Amino acid sequence: MKTLIKTLLLMLVAVTGFAQQKADTLHSQVFSFSPASRKLEKVNGMSLGIGHSWSDRTPKKINGLNVEVNPATSLIILFQDPDRVHNDSVQMTVNGLHLSAGGFSGRIKLNGVGISVYNIAYATNGFSVTGLYNVNIKLNGLHISGLSNSAEEARGLLIAGVNNADDFGGACIGIYNRSVDMKGLSIGLININENKMAGLHIGIFNKTGNSRGLQIGLWNINSKRSLPFINWHN
Repeated sequence: MKTLIKTLLLMLVAVTGFAQQKADTLHSQVFSFSPASRKLEKVNGMSLGIGHSWSDRTPKKINGLNVEVNPATSLIILFQDPDRVHNDSVQMTVNGLHLSAGGFSGRIKLNGVGISVYNIAYATNGFSVTGLYNVNIKLNGLHISGLSNSAEEARGLLIAGVNNADDFGGACIGIYNRSVDMKGLSIGLININENKMAGLHIGIFNKTGNSRGLQIGLWNINSKRSLPFINWHN
């Protein structure tokens, strides 16, 4: 009898230990401060703090509200080079509303609404407003930025001083709009397309390579001709 009780107790301890280890590995919370605990895998609710991008203590996913109040934002803006930030993969996904006095700086994917000073991420899907620059591998949706929107692949509406996308589909409005391949509408003082354009350029100066569309501006250049006011290529 004693042997049976000891065996059951040992089994109970083993199962409890395994369950605790599993809980630590797949730990989730309704509320979390950032940077988060290394054990935290998921936040279903609200995350509040200075941000996740500056720490390896990053939850895999945040579902809900992510609020970042970063007192070092002014220094980050002065010394951070967006081109040197690694944003080529996904380390954390935020689904919901992101509000930041700074911004993401790294391997983040945002699905929802983002309002921040700057945004450097792998992908932003939905709606975003950034005071300065918005640099992503992928942009989908409506994105408004004070200085620039930049992406390797963009779909939707981009509004900024400078809009820059290698593969673009949709509409962009800005002072300077640049793309490699474009399908859609580009409105700006200067519209530059380096390879293929199918759509419409409206601006002061418009230039494209292979074009299947229309250019309206003071001076328009495509692979076939250069003309003032209006140019086309079939």
